[in-house]
Amino acid sequence: MEKNVVFCVDNRYLSQLDVAIKSLIAYNEDLNIYVVNADIPYEYFMKYQHVLNDTSNRVIDWKIEEEELKWDASFEYITKISYARLLIPEILPHLKRVVYLDCDIVVTDNIDQLFEIDLMDKAVGLVIDWLNFATATNRYNSGVMLFDCDVWRQNNYVSGLKEEIEKRVKLQEEATKALPPELGADDQHVVNAYFDYDNVYELPYEMNTQFGTMILGMAQYARDKFKEIKAGKIIHFTGPLKPWAEWRNMRGRQNWWDFHFMSVRDVVKMHQKLFEQRKMLVYTRSANIRGIKELAAANPKIDFIVVAPTAISREIWKLNMQPNIFVREQFIADYFDFTSIKAILMLGEEYNLEKDGQLFNSMSVPILTYRDLAFENVEYAYQAQDVKDLINKVKELTMSYISEK
Repeated sequence: MEKNVVFCVDNRYLSQLDVAIKSLIAYNEDLNIYVVNADIPYEYFMKYQHVLNDTSNRVIDWKIEEEELKWDASFEYITKISYARLLIPEILPHLKRVVYLDCDIVVTDNIDQLFEIDLMDKAVGLVIDWLNFATATNRYNSGVMLFDCDVWRQNNYVSGLKEEIEKRVKLQEEATKALPPELGADDQHVVNAYFDYDNVYELPYEMNTQFGTMILGMAQYARDKFKEIKAGKIIHFTGPLKPWAEWRNMRGRQNWWDFHFMSVRDVVKMHQKLFEQRKMLVYTRSANIRGIKELAAANPKIDFIVVAPTAISREIWKLNMQPNIFVREQFIADYFDFTSIKAILMLGEEYNLEKDGQLFNSMSVPILTYRDLAFENVEYAYQAQDVKDLINKVKELTMSYISEK
């Protein structure tokens, strides 16, 4: 799965960009983080290049010419570079799927879910704007955008968006009096005006949790709609009021400052600590370990440690040929350190593992098995229907520890 994140920012917002990038690195892996810019010194990117070698994330300096961004936004705190998000399929012609993020965000969890969303042939994935969701012209927030670049290229969306910008900027220049808000020329009004709402896929609130809006005095009906949103995987500080300013009681403020004070090396250490507990113990007394090769192939970054309390057959030893399967014989549970083990998979067929399961229950280690291999007197964290079901559960479990931390 290709995981491309794009920021469009100038050198006035390096502190904010730092927080956004560091928080992404802490909770995610395999990210290509593109920073589209015209004026950020190359030295800025060196700190990431030197330190990220031990992770699968990378930060990429992607320069554009300022002439490509000739428009002025209608809001004082929105700069020209904001329009670059609408040109990404042209600016980055090699990318297929993109998550665009504003730099006034902080990530608090793994966001793989965002990359896996099926847009159902929609043009773009957006979250409802908490302040403007009831309006007909500015319903969606453009601070987090998910789209397939190939779809945009096939439908000439970039050209259409450019025309929409030109039209709105011209209206503003020619106006002799104030224009109504719905004719704003900022990027968000442009996106909302150009894409029919039927062509927008609504992303979950947690992917663009707009805490900045809360301080602006939302109407009661809006508060009723969003009051249950206590946290988000991407916190977005919308509007002119930001956590790095004087608003001390803003939700998410501490999350932002925590990453502000971290160095890139601190963040990498945090990343490594969060991702180190991806080990599954596969306990068996049988040579028939149902689905072990499929599990390992589907989860290449999870270590599967196959153990048995007896000597192991040559057939089981051959599992060591898989890069993420490690076989051990003469296993003694009392002497084993379970600290880094996320769960125990009891997949061996033919032998009675009831007493072994009860032992692991007494050690408070979660057990996963297949439904037809389960015993009545053993407590299981999950009983899978088949191998595919178990694969999905293992993926879910090995990412859940990030939220737990």
